[in-house]
Amino acid sequence: MPVLNKEIELDAGSKILVRQASGMEKMPFESILAKAFRKYRHFGFDQSKWTEEQMEDFMSYTEELGGSMQEQMMLLVPPCVLTEDFDVNTLTADELRDIFMFVRGGAEGDEEGAPPLDLSEE
Repeated sequence: MPVLNKEIELDAGSKILVRQASGMEKMPFESILAKAFRKYRHFGFDQSKWTEEQMEDFMSYTEELGGSMQEQMMLLVPPCVLTEDFDVNTLTADELRDIFMFVRGGAEGDEEGAPPLDLSEE
């Protein structure tokens, strides 16, 4: 699947050009997720069936490995904003989350996003 570009409208009405993160950029985080899923595979592959406690354990371990959402945003968003002379520090939290969803490959079912990792083969 190719790396896509998208013009995103900000809350103030201005627009910025953003690209999705490449496979090389996402690889460290995909490796962290794979490691975490291997450790917690006894919970089952369907996360929707995990208890809240199981999900919390998984997320805590992912964060310990350096795969928190904050880490991903800090490393993936800035190089993916293609608009020259744009300061990513001016983004609101909502704008940053929206941009991050596109940068990392979109939400499940998002036609513009990359497919999620197939973790059933871990």
